[in-house]
Amino acid sequence: TDASCLLVSVTPVNSDHRQFKQRYYEFLDYHRAPNGPVFLNICGEASCTGISNNYLAVMAKKFGAALVSPEHRYYGKSSPFEDLTTENLRFLSSKQALSDLAVFRQYYQETLNAKYNRSGVDNSWFVFGGSYSGALSAWFRLKFPHLTCGSLASSGVVLAVYNFTDFDKQIGESAGPECKEALQEVTRLVDGQLQSGHNSVKELFGAKLLENDGDFLYLLADAAAIAFQYGNPDVLCSPLVEAKKNGTDLVEAFAHYVNDYYVGTFRASVASYDQNYLKNTTPAESSYRLWWYQVCSEVAYFQVAPKNDSVRSAKIDTRYHLDLCKNVFGEGVYPDVSMTNLYYGGTRIAGSKIVFANGSQDPWRHASKQKSSEELPSYLIECSNCGHCTDISGCPQAPSNIGGDSSKCSSPEAVNKVRKQIVDHIDLWLSECQDQGRDTVTKQGSRWSIATY
Repeated sequence: TDASCLLVSVTPVNSDHRQFKQRYYEFLDYHRAPNGPVFLNICGEASCTGISNNYLAVMAKKFGAALVSPEHRYYGKSSPFEDLTTENLRFLSSKQALSDLAVFRQYYQETLNAKYNRSGVDNSWFVFGGSYSGALSAWFRLKFPHLTCGSLASSGVVLAVYNFTDFDKQIGESAGPECKEALQEVTRLVDGQLQSGHNSVKELFGAKLLENDGDFLYLLADAAAIAFQYGNPDVLCSPLVEAKKNGTDLVEAFAHYVNDYYVGTFRASVASYDQNYLKNTTPAESSYRLWWYQVCSEVAYFQVAPKNDSVRSAKIDTRYHLDLCKNVFGEGVYPDVSMTNLYYGGTRIAGSKIVFANGSQDPWRHASKQKSSEELPSYLIECSNCGHCTDISGCPQAPSNIGGDSSKCSSPEAVNKVRKQIVDHIDLWLSECQDQGRDTVTKQGSRWSIATY
């Protein structure tokens, strides 16, 4: 995988002509040059470290596609500013990111044309993304339909949600009765210890630095959610259910999971839950700050506790999130989700040739489009460890699997069935692009020529 940089504008409007370097990666080993399709994989809310060898790579090989992956503005090496103050974050938004993608798409097409000594040729492009970048993938097709033959929105969270109570409800459903009850008991015990002033419970989780109780409780809620979100339910539930049956300390059992799996294996950062840490404006230390800014200014996804039967602490409420936004970014930063959904359409997105895929155990699926239609097909992959971006990542979803291996999914058949449907859509939509003269590839039958290996 090769990395390069592109100069892009800080903002697309004419009033600001400043530019910054945007990093991107390319992988051309499978490209049926010069006319094979280009698969644009959108990097999301983190530093872009390359092109993953997941099911997208398998599909690129099938279609003889080039793989390119641009980094999201502000993240990784693509930051316009050396100091990420709230004032300097004003150009960080999904709208700006989509404009960057449009500029990158045109830039890369021109580099391909120059490489093959031709002009005016357009390869067939297809856009991919997962989670937030899955939403960007869908929104790119919505806003720039002339620049892509279609999009895959893997776990694409196209609906901005203010109070996202369905997230916690799904954690309870995915956990099942016994594990859910054990998690709820952990929450009651920890809440009780904090209320009694026993902050020693934080030390048990290696989280003494989290002076704000809400930050600490958010860490615990995230740690539990991750097991279901990324297809590792047994890592959490087996020891908790066993501890409850044996009458051993549930909080200690959960702390062992958090320290050993969430922080150890999953590499979660305890410090990133500290609001004082989120105020750090140095780019190298600010990836969590950046996503929280997008949360606080545009999409919310406030993972608040439902009023009844919640798994997470009731102290993780709307006020906690609003206070965090104000404390970290100052007055005036507020997520107007109604305007975000008005602009993109939410789950009523009115685009075409966008395929959505979600895992049945993933709490984020409730912010995705789950109702299927002819122009916007949507598939739910149902299995006990099918979580976030299962269609691309396989099982479990973290750590990553070579080729997006589905053999460890509780139902590989369910995953492979949806993957075949996704490939069929890509095949059809690339073929329709070809019929419309989008590229100069010689037509082979009624469908795009898929290489067989």
